[in-house]
Amino acid sequence: MISLRAALLATTLASTCALPALAQNERLNANTRFEGEFGGERVTYEASVERTHMAATGGLPAVSLVTTAYLGEAGAPEERPVIFLFNGGPGAPSSWLHMGGLGPVRINAPADPAAPVPADAELTANTDTLLDVADLVFIDPPATGFSRVTGEDEDNVLLTVMGDAQLTANFITRWLEDHGRNDAPVYVLGESYGTLRASVVAGLMAQTRPLEGVILLGQAVNMIETSQRADNIVSHATNLASLAAIAAYHGKADLEGRTMAAFIDEVHAWAMSEYLLALSQGEALPPPDRQTIAAQLEAYTGVPADYFLTHRLAITKAAFRGVLLADEDQRLAVYDARYVGDAPAAGERPADPFAPVASWVPQALSAHFTETLNVSLPMEDYAWYAANASDWRWLPTGGMGGPFDDYDYASSLELALAASETFGVLIGTGIYDTTTTLGPARYLADHLEGGQGRVFIAEYEGGHMAYTNPEALAAMTADLRAFLSR
Repeated sequence: MISLRAALLATTLASTCALPALAQNERLNANTRFEGEFGGERVTYEASVERTHMAATGGLPAVSLVTTAYLGEAGAPEERPVIFLFNGGPGAPSSWLHMGGLGPVRINAPADPAAPVPADAELTANTDTLLDVADLVFIDPPATGFSRVTGEDEDNVLLTVMGDAQLTANFITRWLEDHGRNDAPVYVLGESYGTLRASVVAGLMAQTRPLEGVILLGQAVNMIETSQRADNIVSHATNLASLAAIAAYHGKADLEGRTMAAFIDEVHAWAMSEYLLALSQGEALPPPDRQTIAAQLEAYTGVPADYFLTHRLAITKAAFRGVLLADEDQRLAVYDARYVGDAPAAGERPADPFAPVASWVPQALSAHFTETLNVSLPMEDYAWYAANASDWRWLPTGGMGGPFDDYDYASSLELALAASETFGVLIGTGIYDTTTTLGPARYLADHLEGGQGRVFIAEYEGGHMAYTNPEALAAMTADLRAFLSR
């Protein structure tokens, strides 16, 4: 099987030929000039909802990508950074990043997760967005948002890791050319599956137009340590600190005077040493040691030691969401475990307590596009999720299987780190996220070759979309400003 590193190099070399001449881009919004206060500065900026027609090239089909760009008028174009942003899925548009936390307008979710969430979305000016220091381009991949595949894609190449990333890299190159920004510092910011896309894009562009950096929010790059297959003991160790933090938040674990950050550090250190060693011994672990480990797990997670003794000293994230508050007949939310809801009856599918907040994003984007930007396209045509997302093929090398058959996505970041001494990586994780957790992000940072001094981790008081917590958003954007100014 070809390695991802080899596949990246081969694809990069194959894609260095000039892209075909293309039709003019189309501006889709009537209202374009705005002002706002961001990062304490008054900024005049242009908003552009634009359709970019991209011809078939290099095995990729023709597509029309609709993106939303916010471009500040201050600063020299060659010095002002451009950040390209996208969500994940795969099959999701960029609506969460756009309206959840990083666009100039955002949803105003209640700061208290226990507070009622009104049915109608509340919007507010986003004074934390980065328009004082950078331009933002939100990308909706093909078949999401208003973006569409316009040519034949018989082999579904856009439903692969490599095809998706190559198209994104081509678009970034095209956008920079079209807007006279070839000399600008360029960053990509991905969330969730978008962190895989961002990493592979960085690897592809490393040989042609190296990026200045990558920002990974809710990272899934090292999926092997993030997800929990049976007997994947490393994933139980890496995920433990997040479970402990969630337990402490809900009063099921005692911080004993420690800060949450110190508690997380302690649990992670224990998990990656004593706990991982115990898991590696399996049934050979002596009974007294098994009892000791189970007791410590109870202290850290609030889950009774008896549970661990009958479940091979481990609990999955999915099981934890149902077990932690079972005595209160409540269940934790998947994306932000600060949110809780009623436990489902036997045989019922659990409802996600975070869903009321999530329902605000479509409302917010619809209002922003129709009322503020006056976009000419009907929102009825906006695809909130790609209809063909279930056909996604994970393998970069195009084989059959799932994301664990060929999972070395981190090697893309290593290519980018090797190609440029100024390339950096910022990894941001929500403390209460049960999908992409704290430990795997730390594990990734520790294992990236060449990353010493250039890979940074940050942990926020929130969930998968941590920016829905105003305090986390302020901390996150402060970190982003510092990262851009390295």
